[in-house]
Amino acid sequence: MKLWSAGFMAAVMMGAVGFGCGGVEPEPTQATAPSVTAKYLEAAEDSEDNDHNQCGVRRCIDLERDKNITHIFLDFGNCPIKDFRVTVRTESRGVEDVTDRLKSMGGPCQELNADYRFELQGPDKMVRVCVQFKDYIGKVRVGAKAANDCSYESRTIDGQACRKCQK
Repeated sequence: MKLWSAGFMAAVMMGAVGFGCGGVEPEPTQATAPSVTAKYLEAAEDSEDNDHNQCGVRRCIDLERDKNITHIFLDFGNCPIKDFRVTVRTESRGVEDVTDRLKSMGGPCQELNADYRFELQGPDKMVRVCVQFKDYIGKVRVGAKAANDCSYESRTIDGQACRKCQK
């Protein structure tokens, strides 16, 4: 019993001395975990099969430019799309819902005559733009401004002819 008690006291003393002298390493700081919204959007984006005939399905297009992309433009043509959601994925900021940042008036690249635009917080040369329709579904032209170049992609977020979503 005396050996056990002496060993225990030695261990306590070593711990106290080690702690007092900075012998205990601080726990490593952990990177900030992504928000629940970012995890949900990322999982939904990665698992979708891009069924272009369904409303409520997120449909995406990847854009890449030689210079940093500062603005994204969306054009729905003659389709009266009003209720939709837009998310972007960039390397610098991850997945973001930008629906509340959409603007329909002013801004750069007036020659594109886009229905909506939004700024990217960048700097990014690659971005994935996703649109989820809730009222109508249709084809979407997506454009970008990088440096002084304003242009639409040659491909579109494909949708069938403009049609009202079925509830």
